[in-house]
Amino acid sequence: MRWLALLAALLLAGCADDDPPRPETSTAHGRGVTAALPVGWQTTRQNLMPNLGDPRLAFVAATYPLQYRERDCAHVPGSALEDLGPTDAFIDLEERARPSGLPPRPAEFGPELGSRSEASECVPQARFLDHWFDFTDNGRHFHVRVAFGPETSAETREEAWSILESLRIDPAVRPDWTGVG
Repeated sequence: MRWLALLAALLLAGCADDDPPRPETSTAHGRGVTAALPVGWQTTRQNLMPNLGDPRLAFVAATYPLQYRERDCAHVPGSALEDLGPTDAFIDLEERARPSGLPPRPAEFGPELGSRSEASECVPQARFLDHWFDFTDNGRHFHVRVAFGPETSAETREEAWSILESLRIDPAVRPDWTGVG
């Protein structure tokens, strides 16, 4: 009997030394948008495009700290793209107030979606490859930019697409601004 108590004490002592398991993702929330962020990804409550009327930023995530600095192009998160390092990734989801004939949410998010945006013209010193595409989900209408530094790993690229896969769009949240176009 004593040996069982001793064995139990040793097992419990060994367990106490273990670090608690690290979560693989955290949940990020934006204007009625929720997504799972892998470890190392972050978001901000700061509006990276405060001078843009429509569309408006609904969700943003990156592998680096995000800060707003005024830039010439209101329709591009210029400071975020300038800060994107060679191995970093950035995602922004912009919502339109009115339907604009955007296609439905893709069955899968991946590198075959979209084309380059004009963002590189607004921040010519920044080095990135981006994917720009649109979709509608739960009656809400979005433009998406996914940008990668020139040396972003395949793992980080896959994490970016997985964030988009994890998006949950709340149909009850609606734009509270007047749309254009």
